[in-house]
Amino acid sequence: MITPFYFDEELFEDNLLREIPMMSESILNSWERYGCLAMSDDSMREIREALKVIPEKYKQKWIIALTSFKTFKIDIEKNRLSDLEGITDFERKFYKNRVYTGLIASEFLDIYEEKSLIKEGNELEIVSPSNLNESINFNNSSKYCESDITANDDIDIVWNTRFCSLVRHSKTITVIDRYLAENLMQDFQNGNKSSLEWLVQKLASYETNYKLDIFSACDRYNSVINSADLKDFIDNTLKKKPYFREGKIDINFSLCKDRLFGQKAHDRMLCIDKHVVQIGKGVDIFRDKIIENNTFTIKPKNTSFFQDVYKDLNKNREWVYPK
Repeated sequence: MITPFYFDEELFEDNLLREIPMMSESILNSWERYGCLAMSDDSMREIREALKVIPEKYKQKWIIALTSFKTFKIDIEKNRLSDLEGITDFERKFYKNRVYTGLIASEFLDIYEEKSLIKEGNELEIVSPSNLNESINFNNSSKYCESDITANDDIDIVWNTRFCSLVRHSKTITVIDRYLAENLMQDFQNGNKSSLEWLVQKLASYETNYKLDIFSACDRYNSVINSADLKDFIDNTLKKKPYFREGKIDINFSLCKDRLFGQKAHDRMLCIDKHVVQIGKGVDIFRDKIIENNTFTIKPKNTSFFQDVYKDLNKNREWVYPK
């Protein structure tokens, strides 16, 4: 789970950012691990200009964050959080853009008499660098990024609390799951809904064009995957679903030797743009069956071994869809 949040150039007028430079570290760490910054073209320019007051060591970190951390564009008239008329005005201007947390300079925090409200089950809040550790949304993001899935959890609740906001603000999803192809074909032959169908249906509900890149094993023990059957499933079952629209989801499916997964990619994972989701049983949690206990973490891609695994699998593919 990630927290969509917003700040403007006035954040850098906060005395704490100048007097206690480690405050920058705290904000940047929360942003990299659990946040997605909402920005307009105007706010980007003005934030870059405002960075001049930040000590050089931390200014460079902010510049790196602005170019490499997770962001999304919003269409909004120039708005400083200090100019809004309370939390209801924040809701009126930002909620439609799915921005739930505003980060304001500590000196302006008391402008907001009420600092939070509930809107359709979502917590809207205004916080400052001095009380960022009290943010309900960032704390929930931290909790759901680091809490295991327990048996009998509701998959829709799992999706909404752990995946939804992350997927909504991403474009590329890479699945590395040695058992996926085997389970997929087993479900198809038994007339059950597969994990891939469930995932694609979820992706189709968002206003984003996705690239879905999948790696799985072709020779699980005595269960050798018939690539012709897999291609037939994608072309004549998955792509014929009413929710599937060509161009909306671009599927690439690769099969590699099982021994390669054992050596290099034993852990099952999903890379969703800049974050890696590691799940004990992988996308098996999306199959049409009761969820079992699963280990679960979400971390920035640069703190995982995803990139090395991806390179090894990518250069050792036995079969590729589409060819």
